[in-house]
Amino acid sequence: MPNWPARNFSKRDRPRILIVRDNYITEARNKAHELARAAHEGKDPWELLAGGRAEPAGKTFGEAMVEYLDAKSPTWADSNRARELRRYNFLFSQIPDFTALPIKSIDQGAKNKALATWEAGSKQYRDVGFYIEAILRHALTGKLRLRSSTDNVQHHEAMPWRDVPAFYKRLPDIGDDDARALRFTILTSARTDEVIGRKERGTWVKHPATWAEIEEIDGNPVWVIPKGRMKAKRDHRVPLSTEAMAVLGKRRADNAPLFKVSGANAMLNTLKALDGNGFTVHGFRSSFEDWGAEATTFPRDLVKLCTAHDKRTKTDKAYQRSDLLEKRREIMERWSNFVTSTRWGAYS
Repeated sequence: MPNWPARNFSKRDRPRILIVRDNYITEARNKAHELARAAHEGKDPWELLAGGRAEPAGKTFGEAMVEYLDAKSPTWADSNRARELRRYNFLFSQIPDFTALPIKSIDQGAKNKALATWEAGSKQYRDVGFYIEAILRHALTGKLRLRSSTDNVQHHEAMPWRDVPAFYKRLPDIGDDDARALRFTILTSARTDEVIGRKERGTWVKHPATWAEIEEIDGNPVWVIPKGRMKAKRDHRVPLSTEAMAVLGKRRADNAPLFKVSGANAMLNTLKALDGNGFTVHGFRSSFEDWGAEATTFPRDLVKLCTAHDKRTKTDKAYQRSDLLEKRREIMERWSNFVTSTRWGAYS
């Protein structure tokens, strides 16, 4: 409790919570709550009473966020603005108590409580922490905070998940291996080099996926990517949906690549040819994760596991050693059904 100065009041001078004629029980209770909040925020309730009323709480974080986005959003690419705004609204809708706080009352404890909504170190945790500081900075100084190289964030422009079905619908009309590779990459949420490999100075540094990696486990098709071709250096099993198998077509020799693409930028060029609006192939991984978070009730860790991001704790992994293949199959089949649907999107 703050060490406020002692005060002696005569009965005549003693501050009153309300004028007698207005001192109804409900109003008195509300006033008491108001003074308790003021004391919790470090204010002197006696000074507030002496003024006849508590001073205004001031701008809330939610109001400050609206002002920040009004100033910030024009700096984003036109193709990504709507998606970014949806992401802010989605993330902060999960911490309504925090967004209702007055700016001047937000301390580190309030920030930590809000961030505890997400797992420490997760993308949402890092992003919300960055957003909070940027919004507070703008509210207090009027300055926008831009990510710098020291923030160590690589951003891939992602197509809004609602637009993916309309875009995907146009790919079969192209029909070549470049388009088929892109369809398969979207359906599996894989990285580009996991599908078509990567060369440096004419030498393979990561070989493309071959038919030897397409297996059948418990009667269901699975793409087993060996750890040598994975960023995390761990084997990764991808349950293949009905649509993904249709894209692959008739099985060929084990050493044959899944797709004979035209070059390293084959999928990106296909995306651009269909008016990709600055989106990237890698960004479809984010589209998938955003879909999982916003349009389904699947556990976040399970959705992340589909993109080879194992966010389970060491304790969870010790007790749960499986890669939850069958549970992930349900997610990938649902994603495939969504991607091939005609309900969503107006991409053109």
